[in-house]
Amino acid sequence: MRSTENIQYQNKGEKLRSSIMSYLGIAFGSVLMAFSIILFIKSNNIVPGGIMGIANIINYMTGFPVGLTTLCFSVPIFFIGLFSLGKEVGVKTIYCNVVYAVVVDFLDRNIAALTGDLFLATIFGGVLMGTGVAFILGFGATFGGTDLIGRIVHKYIPSIPTQWIMFSFDFMVILVGAIVFGPELALFSIVTIFVSTKMIDVIQEGVNYGKTFFIISEKSEEIATAILNDVDRGVTSLYGKGMYTKQDKDVLYCIVARRQVVYVKNKILAIDPKAFITIGDVREVVGKGFGDSLFMK
Repeated sequence: MRSTENIQYQNKGEKLRSSIMSYLGIAFGSVLMAFSIILFIKSNNIVPGGIMGIANIINYMTGFPVGLTTLCFSVPIFFIGLFSLGKEVGVKTIYCNVVYAVVVDFLDRNIAALTGDLFLATIFGGVLMGTGVAFILGFGATFGGTDLIGRIVHKYIPSIPTQWIMFSFDFMVILVGAIVFGPELALFSIVTIFVSTKMIDVIQEGVNYGKTFFIISEKSEEIATAILNDVDRGVTSLYGKGMYTKQDKDVLYCIVARRQVVYVKNKILAIDPKAFITIGDVREVVGKGFGDSLFMK
């Protein structure tokens, strides 16, 4: 009985720790986004699409605070799409928007832009913003802007893909930005969105890159033993059948670190010069010998 109570107590502790880490991660991502806006984007009149782009335009034309403007647009959209998100994601999304709004308006009053060079602002603003969004998404929230609009419209008009809805909305915001700030700044805005999107992909797909080997050889046992003992990497034997020869084959599968690729390839060929080897990219490797995922709960 006491053992069961201890397990339940541990489970509650793990859930609490996971929840705290999630909210800290979301807050960190929101703060990074706020810094990207103030240090690089807002002062250079870059329009990063979505709700933040609208907020930048309104701030330029009226002086209304960027954070408060973002919150005014995001909250109604959030409540419209609350039922499609679920309660937990919804609470995290509101939390994300509030943290961002408070921090971005505080920074706007207290710190100056880091650079007036449009190229630097475009690149570093996109990197910082993409990193922030990746943390927000990775810990189970959304920013509640373009992506949420896309989900809502797609729910009622399923024939229109969500990504096209998001693209159309961002395009319209950038078009307005081109009218207000000029076409050159609109082009820089597109670059910022591209850099931000690629940064999200890099972080979500992982920076712990590896290389995967598929090996077909008559000496598969010797090769597997060499990889296990000399390289200290796991090897899995898969069943294969040559469709030309109709013979059964062992296909060895293993993942190694990038620095080990040449060593492993030479080791295989030293055992069997006729071995058939394919090498591919792996974007993230989680497990023994490679570490944990950045967003593991």
